[in-house]
Amino acid sequence: MCERSPRVPVKKVNILGVELEERLDEAGFRHSATSAGVRLGAHRIGAGVYEAEPGVPIWPYHYHHGIEEWLYVIAGAPVLREPAGERTLTPGDLVCFPSGHVGAHTVKGPGRFVIFSTGHDAEPWMSVYPDSDKVSGPGGVLLRKSAVGYWHGEGTAGRSEPVEVVREPETSPSRPAVNALALRETVELGPLLGANRLDGTVADFDPGEGSDPYHYVYGREEWLLVLAGTPTLRHPQGESPLEAGDLVCFPEGPAGAHRLINRGASTVRALFLTTTGVPANVRYPDARRWLIHNGLGDGVEVRETDTLGRSDPPPLR
Repeated sequence: MCERSPRVPVKKVNILGVELEERLDEAGFRHSATSAGVRLGAHRIGAGVYEAEPGVPIWPYHYHHGIEEWLYVIAGAPVLREPAGERTLTPGDLVCFPSGHVGAHTVKGPGRFVIFSTGHDAEPWMSVYPDSDKVSGPGGVLLRKSAVGYWHGEGTAGRSEPVEVVREPETSPSRPAVNALALRETVELGPLLGANRLDGTVADFDPGEGSDPYHYVYGREEWLLVLAGTPTLRHPQGESPLEAGDLVCFPEGPAGAHRLINRGASTVRALFLTTTGVPANVRYPDARRWLIHNGLGDGVEVRETDTLGRSDPPPLR
């Protein structure tokens, strides 16, 4: 076993008690919120903590092209509106809103929840608002009825005729939900939620246990949300104690090296969230090994060698 590192602070946001300093009250939409991604130094995943009032939606009903969002219910009984209708969510529920019309949604209170998103860092993306028939993107907000053909205004042949916009169906199946507090075993959440751009797991750690060996990743960003217990986080600057509600981002590369360890007396439950896609290459500094994912499959393990050509690093732990 390696010696314990010094206890030093780590960037974190506690979603249970963080102050919600951002306010919106416009056109019948209201919420209090705070942005977590910027505070945590994230680049690939965004996150916001929201408080919604009873019966009041936090924003217009919408969906995205190029962006995927996940909602995690912290407290209360928020009401989700989706293409299949409305339903009430409970604390611990996770729901994915994938890119495209099947991910259309808005939320009203009462409740507190966090919304994760990915895709903002890579264009193109577009948002669609079915109720008002608008679209928005990096270029602004437009009415869909103003759509024109590709050649409109080009060349010398004159104006083209208006084009018919293909709109989303009125209904689609309800999005699957998984309650992260009620799961009985470690599972991959992405397939269960119908996700494509994010994936995650909920894992329990008994006293003395830990997560995957100390590591960092090139090509992905990882996040941690402590659901229960008081784990210790090992990171490049040392170690930090965490508690339920703490949210931490592990950026791409050595700055995001981490391992979660349960040195307490009770079980720790944690949600690990990550972007997807390849290449994604993992380095385990203690064991001087790499796990290379340059395509589909389980990856290839590679050992590092020192200047003398030796390649017998210690085992992963």
